[in-house]
Amino acid sequence: MKRLQDRVMVITGAAGGIGRGCALEFAERGCHLVLCGIDEPGLSRVAEEVRRKGRRALPVKVDVSKEEDVKNAADKAFSEFGKVDIAMSNAGIALVAPAHTLERADWERTMGVNFFGATHVIRHFLPAMVERKEGHLVVTSSGMGLTGMPYAATYTASKFALVGLTECLRAEMAVHNVGVTTLCPAVVKTAIFEKAEMRGFPEKARDNLIGGMSPEKFARIVVKGVQKNKGLMVISGLTKTTYGLKRLSPTLYQFMLKEWAKLGNKFIEKET
Repeated sequence: MKRLQDRVMVITGAAGGIGRGCALEFAERGCHLVLCGIDEPGLSRVAEEVRRKGRRALPVKVDVSKEEDVKNAADKAFSEFGKVDIAMSNAGIALVAPAHTLERADWERTMGVNFFGATHVIRHFLPAMVERKEGHLVVTSSGMGLTGMPYAATYTASKFALVGLTECLRAEMAVHNVGVTTLCPAVVKTAIFEKAEMRGFPEKARDNLIGGMSPEKFARIVVKGVQKNKGLMVISGLTKTTYGLKRLSPTLYQFMLKEWAKLGNKFIEKET
């Protein structure tokens, strides 16, 4: 989708971080925005930033784990703009804890937002794109959707699921001239791990999860990916290195994961 002027884009998780960064970058390129998320004041602030760029903005409160919320956002988007050209499933949550201590509710909550949230976007925005034979889906997975991370099992599982889902969907949608881009970055400077629940770990361990690429730089990469109809985007040197190591030497990769797990377990032992 090379031309972005006057396109309509829907973004979930749009109140901050990657969502806000992408909203402002796509607005800069000429897109109008439907901004979805649970943080209504944050959505309103991003909407004003979009409008200051001369674009239209529609903020809608949405919990992506609830399909009725996503359907409501779709109804409002099509009513307001008559079409949706780009849909970005970006909302996500994280939980850091030993996998064997997790309750069923932990798995359901993370998968509900990270994975089923994406399926709800697909269900309510892609049919119109297929009918028009034009459109683009963007799904924010993670570097952890390609390589595992000890003590982040729910997050990793949900992101692996997104990579598999979009791999299938990319082939299906190509038949209908609809693009599918999967984003697999390492760490982007967002609040997801600042807000993540950490069980069994001291608060200082959170420092190892914060940092990385700015949302603004990441957003510029996303724009180029959509314009060039890129499929799987492995973003950042860290992700490229770990993913490359996993494919080149699975044995060495597993050894590395075990060492990370041992390091994490030392934090847990100190805390308990």
